Amino acid sequence: MAHYQKADPTHRTTRYGLRTILLPAAIVFLAAPAAPQVPQAKSAVAPSTARVTRYLIVSGDSSSGSWDSHDEPRFEAWRSKYGSHYAWFRQDGRDYIVTDGRILAQFEDAMAPQREVNSRQSEVSRHQAEVNRLQGGVNSHQADVNRAQADVNRQQNQVNRGDEEQTRVNQLQSEVNGKQRVVNAEQDKVNQRQAVVNREQSAVNQVQARASAEIDKALQGIFDSARRQGLAREVR
Repeated sequence: MAHYQKADPTHRTTRYGLRTILLPAAIVFLAAPAAPQVPQAKSAVAPSTARVTRYLIVSGDSSSGSWDSHDEPRFEAWRSKYGSHYAWFRQDGRDYIVTDGRILAQFEDAMAPQREVNSRQSEVSRHQAEVNRLQGGVNSHQADVNRAQADVNRQQNQVNRGDEEQTRVNQLQSEVNGKQRVVNAEQDKVNQRQAVVNREQSAVNQVQARASAEIDKALQGIFDSARRQGLAREVR
């Protein structure tokens, strides 16, 4: 921000006595010297204060950023034109492309916290996949129990009509109840594993929130810096 110093409003006025001088010839007027011209300071150009919310950072086969579906048709054309290392962002209603290697390296550094989050998320996803596999086994066993229970119910209806003995049905029901207890125990173990995964995911979510704020702050600075240095070319 430029600082300007205000003029002192309390100025002094020096008064001189006036004397009438009679000159025998022409009266000569002496012109006062002109005040020196003081160049006016140019107004500082403030960087844009508009936040960048739509951007794409392309690095080889990977890309990261934030955009909407309306932006996607141009991505392939830009990749064909600028290659596999470039960045695009939209600010103040204008689209900019960055291909400068130094700026792109700054983008890569800024995204480092996200790579750490991705690593931790990958581990959580692996644990979740294992829980899902176990849950699939429990679901299969529960389906077996449900079929056995349906058979018991059918035989109970026959007992009610006098076609079957209640003792036999009671025995079958006891067996089904035993299988259900086994399935319930399996489900409890899966629930415990799921609770652990949920805590892991919650921790990753907190890290993601901090990383997102850190990344956003770094990227905003890089976007503004690229524009100020003329390293962000406007595209239409």
